[in-house]
Amino acid sequence: MATYSFVVGPLARVHVTLVAELKPYTEEAAAEFVKESLTDNETKTWLDLQANTARKMEWLLGRIVLKEAVSEYLLETQLTKITAKQIEITRTEAGAPGVVWTSENPLPLPVISLAHTKGVIVAAVASAEAVGVDVEKADRQAPVVERVLTETEKKLFDDGRISLLSAVVAKEAAAKAVGVGLGGDLRRWPIVYTEGTQHFVTCIDDEELALVVDFLEVPNLILGVCVIV
Repeated sequence: MATYSFVVGPLARVHVTLVAELKPYTEEAAAEFVKESLTDNETKTWLDLQANTARKMEWLLGRIVLKEAVSEYLLETQLTKITAKQIEITRTEAGAPGVVWTSENPLPLPVISLAHTKGVIVAAVASAEAVGVDVEKADRQAPVVERVLTETEKKLFDDGRISLLSAVVAKEAAAKAVGVGLGGDLRRWPIVYTEGTQHFVTCIDDEELALVVDFLEVPNLILGVCVIV
């Protein structure tokens, strides 16, 4: 697994892990990952997963990558070294990931977000109110413009300031940061402006909401992260 790491302002870090294929991980290798990295609760969830091998490995590697990202962040910002089993990855009712200590510890933990596409797992951590991250392969076939873009976004698209994939990634990252998801409708999260490598996103349910999605340069990927302070 190869990894890229990015600093996003003073608050956030993004870790990109490239996994060429999930299939080469044997059951024995997966069992070793579980033993080294998962808590009892996480292990039970892993064992109870009703999914194919590739999906189960994706779930497992996602937890490992999140834990590595949190561990590195705490070491960098708090000079504190932890093990994978000292923290546990949780899920909100909306499906967003969170992280908690497995035993009493006064040290604050960062907020986290996870995204994946084929062969790629992205973990974002931040000392902020919330963080959201999304990723797509740069060569993915995008949907038709008329189905996903608002009139403002079509103008930005025609001017070359956004692409279809950057629009989708920005909306997804913003929705994840708010913690509610896209709700099946990309138009609920309109992009109102762009500047450099940033897309500015709002929500039709809350027009006062102003979210900034930063795009990071990783070969062959469209990667966006939204930090709410």
